[in-house]
Amino acid sequence: MKLLIPLLIISCFAAAEDIKSLPNQAGNGNIDLAGTAILDAKEIEQVVGAPMDPGYIVVKIKVSPRTLGALRISADDFTLVSRKDGERSDALAPGQIGGPANLILKSKTTHSSAGVSSTTVNVTPVDAKAAPPSPLQKILESKMLHDVETKEPVEGLLYFLLDGKNKVKDLGLIYKGPAGRLAMDFK
Repeated sequence: MKLLIPLLIISCFAAAEDIKSLPNQAGNGNIDLAGTAILDAKEIEQVVGAPMDPGYIVVKIKVSPRTLGALRISADDFTLVSRKDGERSDALAPGQIGGPANLILKSKTTHSSAGVSSTTVNVTPVDAKAAPPSPLQKILESKMLHDVETKEPVEGLLYFLLDGKNKVKDLGLIYKGPAGRLAMDFK
């Protein structure tokens, strides 16, 4: 019996060293993250409430501070990485996805009788502040992970853009913020 207790304790410590972070979760002494990556266009439309163009990836995230004081949480703290090709995307603001264009391009092609043609392109800057937000931008803003200083858990959506066909298992989320650095794998 005296030998059984030390063996039990040793086996518990050995098992604790083999514990890896769970898929879709990451944490340290300051913060816990739990999230789900959504790539399917129909699922994205269901979660967001509006269709989005191909290539966008939405991450539903829950951030739980574990500090005594308030912690600043921001979408700017997150980067999505594809382990397939190393491509990275910082979280996008709703205005970058559904906001007004920064330029208006107008082209005009003229043809002459000799068969020679010329194309001119006029570039006109748009005052983005004067244009009202689009319906998609309003929806994205209402559901995004807001920039906030809090002691309480917060939830929201993060928006990313990656080229090519991606699979959830090939994606990872990197957090670099006031609570340290974390990496989370998706499954």
